[in-house]
Amino acid sequence: MFARGRNRRTLVAWAAVPLVVGIGIGVLIGGNLRPPTPVDDSPARTDEPVRLDYTDMPCDPGSSVLVLHSLEGAMRVEDVKTLVDYETMWVKHRENENPALRGQTALLSRRDDVCDAIVPEDSRFTQFVWVGPFQSDIAPSLCAALLKVTWENCIPAQVVR
Repeated sequence: MFARGRNRRTLVAWAAVPLVVGIGIGVLIGGNLRPPTPVDDSPARTDEPVRLDYTDMPCDPGSSVLVLHSLEGAMRVEDVKTLVDYETMWVKHRENENPALRGQTALLSRRDDVCDAIVPEDSRFTQFVWVGPFQSDIAPSLCAALLKVTWENCIPAQVVR
């Protein structure tokens, strides 16, 4: 009976050898057993405030712009910047759908710097995100190219009426 137990222990010992060798090789290859220190991939924060770039809207007869957003003055500057950046990215993403979109970016204008035909009567709207100008006859088709709903989240507005 003792011999059987000894054979079993020898067998278990020999079976454990590859396990121990595997762990040893893993430690040698992988370095030590501590998890790697986390890397901070977040962008460096600066104390500079977010700056918005405003543009005067061109008001040439026969042209239109796509008004994508009419913004209220209470909106945070960071949120406005994010919205303009997003719309610029979206226009660039969709520019292959219509050649008129190539090279276009979303622009931001203050209420006083947009064409008179575009200024809404509601004075809450103080900033406008838009793309253009385009020839008035193709402007409505550009809303479809941007996968936006004409007259809801994409207004092909003639700059002169």
